[in-house]
Amino acid sequence: MPADTSNRRLATILFADVVGYSRMMRADEERTLVDLRAHLAELVAPVIERFHGRIVKTVGDGVMVEFGSAVEAVRSAVELQRGMTERNAGVPADRRQTFRIGLHLGDVIASDGDVFGDTVNVAARLQGVAEPGAIVLSVAVYEQVRDKLDLPFRDLGNRSVKNIDRPVRIYALDPSALAEGVAVPAVQGRRHRRLTAAIAAVVAVALAGAGAFAVYSDRIVLPAQEGPPAARVPAEAGLSVAVLVFANQSGDPGQDYFSDGLTEDITRALGRFKQLTVLSYGAVLPFRGRNLPLQDIGRALNARYIVGGTVRRMGPRVRVTTQLSDAMSGTQLWSEQYDDDLGDIFAVQERIARRIAGTLATNLQQIALRQSLRKPPDDLDAYDMLLRGRAMATEATRSGNRAAREMLEKAMLMAPNYADAYAELAEKYFERATFGWSEFARQDIDTAIRYAQKAITLDDESVLAHGVLARAYAATQKYDLALAESERALDINPSDADVLMARAAVLLWTGRLEESIATAEAALRLNPNVGPEAALNLGIAYLLSRRYADAVRLLEAVRARFPAYPLLDLPLAGAYAEMGRNTEASEALAEGLRKNPHLDAASFGTRFQDPVLQRRVEDSLRKAGLN
Repeated sequence: MPADTSNRRLATILFADVVGYSRMMRADEERTLVDLRAHLAELVAPVIERFHGRIVKTVGDGVMVEFGSAVEAVRSAVELQRGMTERNAGVPADRRQTFRIGLHLGDVIASDGDVFGDTVNVAARLQGVAEPGAIVLSVAVYEQVRDKLDLPFRDLGNRSVKNIDRPVRIYALDPSALAEGVAVPAVQGRRHRRLTAAIAAVVAVALAGAGAFAVYSDRIVLPAQEGPPAARVPAEAGLSVAVLVFANQSGDPGQDYFSDGLTEDITRALGRFKQLTVLSYGAVLPFRGRNLPLQDIGRALNARYIVGGTVRRMGPRVRVTTQLSDAMSGTQLWSEQYDDDLGDIFAVQERIARRIAGTLATNLQQIALRQSLRKPPDDLDAYDMLLRGRAMATEATRSGNRAAREMLEKAMLMAPNYADAYAELAEKYFERATFGWSEFARQDIDTAIRYAQKAITLDDESVLAHGVLARAYAATQKYDLALAESERALDINPSDADVLMARAAVLLWTGRLEESIATAEAALRLNPNVGPEAALNLGIAYLLSRRYADAVRLLEAVRARFPAYPLLDLPLAGAYAEMGRNTEASEALAEGLRKNPHLDAASFGTRFQDPVLQRRVEDSLRKAGLN
């Protein structure tokens, strides 16, 4: 999804990288990576957290952090450098890892958990200017901290910085000054929910020490223990996946950082799907560059599915290929190729990683569903019941919705604290109300809200529950709450197609048509087989944007898949009418009225915050012949 340039904020950006990292990797890549991940887990993550920073991303040996306060950013940088000095004490010289750190303060553009802009570029360049073990900061940061921190800053004057069209006045904190300087007090504060790459580092260290099974996200899944069927978690459903390090086929070893970073980003993004058990990046490193049978890798890693791929840079473009394989049989299940322009390398890397992760997760969850449907009814646990309930609802019929709710209620009885079951049931009640299958629609929406809120009390990061709340609040015209819930869901997992579609729905009803279309189309790239509600919303957005051919193409295809769904015919009739295809408009309208005999033009689209948009839809329906 394109960056929203209106979402700007002031931030201090910190960049840190390891001096001589490529040389160390050539000498002993596995030991170097284990050492780096230990530093990230044991020093970097706690320090960043203590000073209220947010790790935005890691690429190879580098880490980018955002702070709301310049003072705390500098305090954090000092603590990092002093901490590395202590950690290197007694370590052989060829294994010592030393950071260079750069900081800059300015306006940034925030989008999908990332930040962009000139401020980010300057901070990255200042890091390159720093001496090993030193900190370099711009005058913008210096002016904020000089009277607040008793530190021996050294004025380096104006410096020309690569790819920045103006000199930047910079200041330095040298290693010797940092070693002798006064203590920088730690600031106690709230705990960040995510430590991004640092969590992965903890997992990698644990894996290296014990071979434990781990999820690359905010959770660590311990080896399974004996217990009743209701206690089973999705990780036991067979969706264990390992992402092998993508091969750099550019012919330039200096480009390894891109393929390495892409692999880490895909692993991290997959880890946000709680239905998957994703092995950490560190666990797959021993298999880097080794041409082994997939069955052997799967057995060694205890992974059922293997993701592999290649990266090739071709001038100003990059091509990434990826494959999903069944490690048990060695057969390839899915493959895709991605091409992108190399502008902001970090943005390209994250964009590709997010798309790959979202598409992989969709395919893996379909595999889980097929596995569940093959099980005999007397061998079902709560997770299998949830999957079957989801399958029953996919046909988008009244009877299917009822059967799904019954199955999900059984799942809740088996596992009373199973947040996903409450969230799925909330969605089914919402669909019952909005698909025209309920005589008490508002009561069912209230039930959906109640179940979704219960799911969130059990698991604050239930993306489905936040997405249902977003759609339900929009349906009840609580637009601010709807936007907030959709933003929360997107923050938790921006690679989830369902999350994107929920966000697109809220954007539609609040009148942000272009954003709604862009978000929905991003979801379609992750999962082309969207449900009828998502297609209806996108079809209406196309209709209102006068993209009539796109509306017809989409709505015809989805109506063929969901012939019983009661609402797709109506915007399709409006799009036909706007294109002058009057016979087809009349036929679509007649079919829509057969499913909705009491519908009138003025009652369609009543969720719009802006009544002008509702009237525009009404005008299209009147052109099709609806009174």
